[in-house]
Amino acid sequence: MRILVTILLCSTLNSCIDPFEIETENFENILVVNATITNEVKNQEILLSRTFRFEDNGPLSEEGAIVKVIEDASIEYLFTESAPGTYRSVQEFAASSGKEYELSVQTSDGKSYVSDNVTLPQETSIERVYAQRSANDSGVEGLGIFVDTFDPTGNSQYYRYEFEETYRIVAPLWSPFDLVVTAEGADMFEFGLVNRSVDQKVCYASNVSNNIKITNTTIFEEDRITALEVNFIPAEDIRIENRYSILVRQYVQSREANGFYEILSNFSESESLFSQIQPGFIAGNISSEGNQDDKVLGYFDVSSVSEQRIFVNRDDVLTDLPKFALECEQIELKKGRDEVITFHQRIGVFIDSDEVRYLPDSPPTPGEPVVFPGILRYFIPRACGDCTALGVSEAPDFWMD
Repeated sequence: MRILVTILLCSTLNSCIDPFEIETENFENILVVNATITNEVKNQEILLSRTFRFEDNGPLSEEGAIVKVIEDASIEYLFTESAPGTYRSVQEFAASSGKEYELSVQTSDGKSYVSDNVTLPQETSIERVYAQRSANDSGVEGLGIFVDTFDPTGNSQYYRYEFEETYRIVAPLWSPFDLVVTAEGADMFEFGLVNRSVDQKVCYASNVSNNIKITNTTIFEEDRITALEVNFIPAEDIRIENRYSILVRQYVQSREANGFYEILSNFSESESLFSQIQPGFIAGNISSEGNQDDKVLGYFDVSSVSEQRIFVNRDDVLTDLPKFALECEQIELKKGRDEVITFHQRIGVFIDSDEVRYLPDSPPTPGEPVVFPGILRYFIPRACGDCTALGVSEAPDFWMD
C-alpha cells in the first residue's frame, strides 16, 4: 500500500526523484577462466567467459576458443566447445601424480594465454560425511552437513569443498483427478474429470553449491579435519521437508590454489563465482603470452577429488522443529446472481491459467459431469497439488528410498 501511495503522490505532484541508474566506470574486458582438472577419468571441463558491467544482465561466454591441456610438455588433450563458453575434452583422461600440466587458450581474436605448470596434489579420501542437528550464527536451528577427513602422510593440508544437494518434494494436497472442460457452446458449458498423472505427486529438485568453502590444516599437529560444516539447511526450508541427499566433493589443492580461492572467497557473494564483478583484480596463474598488460582472471587448478553421498530423512533428525509448509488456502470463486455461463467461463479460464489445481471435497467418478454450487472452494495453488511446480517428477538415478 505504501508503494502505491508513493506512486500516486509522484504522479500528482510530479516532483519525485529520478531513478538512479548505476553505471560501471573504467570497465576492463577481461577473459575469465574456470579450470579444474582432476584425477577422475572423465571428459574434463573448462569454462571461459568475460567480465561484465554491473548494469549488464550477466557474463558473456567466450566462444570459438582453442583450448588444450598439455601433459609433461608432450601430450596434448584437446577440448571442443560443447556449449557457449563450455569446453570439454575430446577424450576422457585423468591427471596423474608426478606429471606437470599446463593450460593453453587461444581466443577467437588471436590472443594466447598460458598457465604455469601445475602438478596433482596428494590424493586423500573423505573419511565421513554426516548430518546432525545444528544452529547457524543467527541461532536458527536446522540440519548441518559435516565432513571429517584425515591424511596420515600430512601432505594434503589444503582442501576445498563443493556439493550437490537433491531433495524430495511431496505435494501436500495431491488429488488423483484433474478438472477439464468437456463441452462448451453458446448456451452451455460442461466440466468433467480425468485421471491425473501420478508423476505430479512426488518430485525432486537439485541445487549446486554457490560459495567457496576452503580450509587448511597447516597450524594443526595432524592433517586432520573434524566436523567441518559444508552446508546448513534451516528446519523450515523446503529442502529438508521430506527426504534430502547431498553429494560432497573434496578437492585437495596446492597452497597456491588455496591462496587464490581464499582471496576470491573474500569477494564472492554472487551465484557465479567466476563471472561476477570483482572490486579489484585477483591475479591467478594464467597470463597472456603476447602482452603482459593483458589481464586474465582465473586459476588453472589440478586437484585430487574424493566424494561421498548421504541421505537424510527429516524425521530422523529434526522431528520436534517447525517444518516447511506451503500456503495451500483454498481459492474461492463466487457465482453472481443469475450468472451461469459467465461463471462457468471464468472457471474455464481459471483452469487454463495453469496456476491452480482442482481439489474435490470427496472422491468423484472420472467421466461424470461436474456440477458446481454457487460458491466454489475446490481450487488450490498449483504447487499444493502438483509438485512439478517446484521440481521434476523423474527421480535421479542415484536416488534411494
